[in-house]
Amino acid sequence: MADRRELLELFYNILRRMKKEWNKELQHGINHSQYLILKTLKHSGPQKANELAEAIQMTPGAITGASDKLVSEGYAERKGAMKDRRVVYLEITDQGEHILESMIENQKKATERFFEGLSDEDISHLIRIYHQISNNLDQQAP
Repeated sequence: MADRRELLELFYNILRRMKKEWNKELQHGINHSQYLILKTLKHSGPQKANELAEAIQMTPGAITGASDKLVSEGYAERKGAMKDRRVVYLEITDQGEHILESMIENQKKATERFFEGLSDEDISHLIRIYHQISNNLDQQAP
């Protein structure tokens, strides 16, 4: 059982440290939630606050607060729906796409540094392990 305890401690420690490194790569005062919003908007197109909240597992109120900052910085804009002006969509701007691409590239470089020094065999083992973890998560999903 001690091995599992050590595994969990290492896992949580690595997750914390990876998140810290990834957060260093965020620019212009954008936090992780705002990054996720921009990423979702880039890949899924304009979204309502409740759609974004569901997609990135935040409350609609938290989405509104995070979105306010993105709008004020020019990284996103709010647009009313053509048929019903009460419905408001958040949309990424060109400036938001530019910042997002820069952050993704920086995070990719940071992630590559995490795996420096690992042999091809170690990488193969990690890939196998990550697939198993992913399968375990898929089986637990509703």
